[in-house]
Amino acid sequence: MTMRWLILPLAALAEVGWATGLKLASSPLEWLATVIVAAMSLLLAVRAVRFLPASTVYTVFVGLGAAGTVVADAWLFGTRFSWPSLACIGVILVGVIGLHQFSGKPAAPASVSRTDASREGVSS
Repeated sequence: MTMRWLILPLAALAEVGWATGLKLASSPLEWLATVIVAAMSLLLAVRAVRFLPASTVYTVFVGLGAAGTVVADAWLFGTRFSWPSLACIGVILVGVIGLHQFSGKPAAPASVSRTDASREGVSS
């Protein structure tokens, strides 16, 4: 796993943190911490988009965040955790691993030469 891919689990962890913070925050300081963690999760996701395809970043970010939030709800708040929900988290994780394995570098934009542009009637 490259360092670029390590940004996404950190972003997802921050996503779980602020989602949990929404439930726990009761004082202005706790709400401020929740907002800071939310901003951090988005900034990390934006950073990952610089290096990885946006569709992959979004899917991994949301998938891991959702799976982590389900686990955090069960662990911290006693939300019922069933086998079907575990299976759904497994499907999300398989999809995340698949995206990691099969996503390539973004294609470089095709450059248009002056000659091609003039042939197409495009002026500069």
